[in-house]
Amino acid sequence: MNRFKKSKYIIVLFVVALIVSAFLVTTRSSAVVTKAGDGISLIDRIVQKPFQWLESIKSDLGSLTRAYNENETLKKEFYQMEKEKNEADRLKDENEQLRQLLDMKSKLTVTKLIAADVIMRSPATWRQELTVNVGSQQEATTNMLVVAGGGLVGSVERVENNSTVVNLLTNAENTEKISVKIQHGSTSIYGIIVGYDKEKELLKVSQLNSNGDVSQGDKVVTGGLGNFNATDIPVGEVVSVTHSNDYLAREVMVKLHTNPINLKVVELVGNPS
Repeated sequence: MNRFKKSKYIIVLFVVALIVSAFLVTTRSSAVVTKAGDGISLIDRIVQKPFQWLESIKSDLGSLTRAYNENETLKKEFYQMEKEKNEADRLKDENEQLRQLLDMKSKLTVTKLIAADVIMRSPATWRQELTVNVGSQQEATTNMLVVAGGGLVGSVERVENNSTVVNLLTNAENTEKISVKIQHGSTSIYGIIVGYDKEKELLKVSQLNSNGDVSQGDKVVTGGLGNFNATDIPVGEVVSVTHSNDYLAREVMVKLHTNPINLKVVELVGNPS
């Protein structure tokens, strides 16, 4: 009987030990699994970081590329708009100059008129001269004056077969000696264009044929004397009159009727000699 009880106790203890061992093993396994999971999660995050960074760079590069392409497209559209606007402004300006030439044509008392386009103008000599697309083949001659914008802008300096060089009034070294007529009331006083003041932007007229009065605001037109015989073309108006030291000569400063800075079309005018 005692042996049976001892055996029973031993079996009970064995079963209890087995259950406790199983419980401990299960608990430890869970801990190990948990720690293993944490480790794997950490590794996964570390491995994913470069890929996430690369993905971010890829996204940024894509955005930058799209922005660049949009910028280039806008630049092209803006350039095209500016080009069209400049072309429209150029045509508008040219049309206005053509209208002024047509209006002036009816008022000129000359027998020869030749319309011409400006084809060449150097920045270095912008205020001195320009070239137009008519020449001796179109009957241009060196005794013709050049008009634009309703007034005198220069004179013919040199004639080739199909082109002509125009000497502008704004040429400070002008030596063409164009005669002009200053209209003071009912009196006319003749003089010669002797140069151009670049600083004041005024034409200089001297060698007056009379001591008669000349006042600010008097109109100045071509006189028709000498080599250039076209008369009554508007030149400008008197701004001031200065005397030489001995009071024997006067110099008249004239504001030009037409500014020859931006000419597109001109007309050569004159009367056969």
